[in-house]
Amino acid sequence: MQKDLFELFYTRNIDVIASDLIKANPGFTYHPNQTGVYEEYLNQKTMIKMLLKNDQSSSNTSADAALLDGHKIAACITCAIIKVRLITYDNVDDGENCEYFLEKASRMNEQLALLSGLSCLIAFMLDNVEDLNLLPLNNDKLDLHLPDTYYPERSDYLSSLVRALYYTNTFSSINVLLLANIYFLLDKYHRKSVKLERLMMKESEC
Repeated sequence: MQKDLFELFYTRNIDVIASDLIKANPGFTYHPNQTGVYEEYLNQKTMIKMLLKNDQSSSNTSADAALLDGHKIAACITCAIIKVRLITYDNVDDGENCEYFLEKASRMNEQLALLSGLSCLIAFMLDNVEDLNLLPLNNDKLDLHLPDTYYPERSDYLSSLVRALYYTNTFSSINVLLLANIYFLLDKYHRKSVKLERLMMKESEC
């Protein structure tokens, strides 16, 4: 993703998602930092390129080409937002429910990062419509199918991913290739789910 396209993505996606999160969660502040996120995005792209080139099963040419796929771009954007930390909690010294709010403040950045990464993934999926014939789209938006959890009353799949990103970033560091693979699997899961829905609709019509 070139700088001009990234700037457009930041304005239309990251900015909008962050603003919506702040509106829904009083007590938090969004600090726009397009330059910082872009620079960290470039760092993540460099890192993933090095990882792929060090993979003995990949040639330099195939590694460069792999950087262009949407799953890896979405992963780089996600990691960049997590590193830069665009959202802060306004009253970190407030003793009331401090532990809860500090943890929530941290997870807000992971939530912003994941939703931004998914918006990039969805744009990529809409550009690759093979096996993606959806039920009618509304304004070219994709209603992404996500797996269920074993305890849906406690946590949905997105919340589980947010927690996983938060704890991974807290105790070690996020593996950008592993995250890219998660986005790849979500892409495939959605396509398979849509195929199954269409098959079931045809069977019910018979």
